[in-house]
Amino acid sequence: TQDLLNAAGPAQDAKAALIYQGREISYGDLRAEVLRLACNLQQNLPPSALLAIWLPNCPELLALCLACLKCGVVPMPLHHGMKWPEVRAILDHSRATCLVGSRTSLDPHVAEIFDLGLKEICVINNDSASEPFRACSELALRQKEEPLQQTFLSSESLALVLHTSGSSGHAKGVMLSHGSLDHILKFRLTHTHLTADSLSIVASCLTQSVGFYQSLALLAAGGTIILLESYKTDLLADSIHRHHPTHLIMVVEAFDRLLHDPSITAESFQNLSFASTGADRVTARVQNRFIALTGRTLSVSYGLTESSWALVNFSNRVDKSLALGQPCPGIQVKLVDTDGHEVAEGEIGEICIKGPRNLLGYLHDEEMTRVAFRDGWLLSGDLAYRDSEGYCWFAGRKKHLIVLASGDNVSPLEVENAILRHPSVSNCAVLGVATPQGSEVPWAVVVRSDQTLSEAPLAAFLRQRISDYKVPQRIVFVTDLPVGVTGKIQREELRKTFDLLT
Repeated sequence: TQDLLNAAGPAQDAKAALIYQGREISYGDLRAEVLRLACNLQQNLPPSALLAIWLPNCPELLALCLACLKCGVVPMPLHHGMKWPEVRAILDHSRATCLVGSRTSLDPHVAEIFDLGLKEICVINNDSASEPFRACSELALRQKEEPLQQTFLSSESLALVLHTSGSSGHAKGVMLSHGSLDHILKFRLTHTHLTADSLSIVASCLTQSVGFYQSLALLAAGGTIILLESYKTDLLADSIHRHHPTHLIMVVEAFDRLLHDPSITAESFQNLSFASTGADRVTARVQNRFIALTGRTLSVSYGLTESSWALVNFSNRVDKSLALGQPCPGIQVKLVDTDGHEVAEGEIGEICIKGPRNLLGYLHDEEMTRVAFRDGWLLSGDLAYRDSEGYCWFAGRKKHLIVLASGDNVSPLEVENAILRHPSVSNCAVLGVATPQGSEVPWAVVVRSDQTLSEAPLAAFLRQRISDYKVPQRIVFVTDLPVGVTGKIQREELRKTFDLLT
C-alpha cells in the first residue's frame, strides 16, 4: 500500500489515472501530488497521527489518502453527508489533530473548530485562504527541500480508519491494518481480473470500503478511475455511455435504478468484464434484469466495514445468483447459534469471520472491540444458512441496526436520541421497515407533549442534526409506546402499527 502508485511504472506516467468532471489526471501528476503531500504530512505530523478528511468524492480526497498510506499518517475520511454535530463527535472521540475539509462545510462552524484545539485545518479549492484555514495546494507546497523519509510499516501497523454506524448509537471507528489492505487488494487484483486496460466508474463514497478499495485496486493495476460524486442515475448512465467501463462495483439500489433506466441497453455494457454488488441482499429483480442485458449473473459479495468481502459469489450460476456466496480464499466463515456452536447445514446462524482482513479493533473503544470478537472470530450480527454446496444465503440481521439499500447503516438509538432533543417530544422508537426491494428504511413512532407538532417540522429539526439518510421516512404520532414488564419498549408490537400503514 505504501508504493501502490509505483506498480504502474514510469511508462504509465502520461496515462489517465483519474477522470473527474471531464478533467484527466495522469499517473505522473497524481504520483507527484501524492509525493508532495506525503513529504509535507511527514514533516508536520508524527507517525500514526490521524488526518480527518471531510470532503465529497474528489481527486484531493483520493490523493490525501494515498499520501497518508505512503508516509505512515493514518487517513480518517468522513462521509461528506455527515452533519457538523456528527463530525464534531468523531473528532472529539478520535483525538485527530488535523482536519481537511471544504470551505462550504467548515465556514459555518469556525468558532467550534477553534475550540477543538486542532493542530492544522486545511481547506481545498480556496483561492483566498485566510487564517485559520490554509489552501490544500499550500499543504502540498509548505515543505522543506527534503525527500520523503522511508518509513517502515509492518503488516500490523494501523493504515486506515473508516467509520460505520453501530447499535451503540454513535459512529464506530474501524481500524484497519496495512496487512488487511494488502490482502484485500491482492484478492481483487487476481479475482476481479484488473489490468492496465481496466476502466471503472467509482460512484460509491470514497469514505466507505466499497469505493475506497475499488479505487486502490484499480490504481494498483494501472487502470483508470472515472470518479463520480454520487450514485445519481443520470450521471451513471451518461458515464457508462461515454466511457464504456470494464468494471462496475456498486450497491444493490444503485444497480436497480441503473439497470431499469430507459437509456440502458445491452450495448451499454459491451465492454463490461466484471460487475459485483453488495452492501445488501441482492434481489431477483436486479439479477433478472442484469442477466437479460448481459447474459450472465451479477456477482455478489458479502462483507462488513470490519472485514471486506468475506463471502463471494462469482459462480455465474442462475440458481445460486441470490446467494451471498462461499468463503473468500484465505478467509474462514462459520455460522453459529446463540451459544457459539456451529449450526448444521440448512440451519440459521450468525455469520462469524476469521482472517487477515479483520479489523484491528475499534478506535479508542476496547470494550466494543472485546465484544466484537469471540475466540478470535469476528461476530457480524448478520444471519445466514448454508446449503449442501457450501453457499451461504442471507437470513436477516441479529441486531436492530437498519441497513439501507445504499449500504449506509442507521442506528435506531442515534436517531432516537436526536428526536428526543426536540422540546415537544416525550418518547420515541425507531425501526427499520422493509421495502419492496428487500432493503429497509427508518420509520419513527413518536409520543409528543405538544399536539401541534407535526411530521414535517420534526423532520426538518432532525435534518439539522443527523445525516439526511438517517432521518425517518415516516414519523407516526401515538399516545404511548408499548413496554414490557422490565420497562423496555416492545419493538415488535410497534411493527403492528407500521403494518397498518404499509
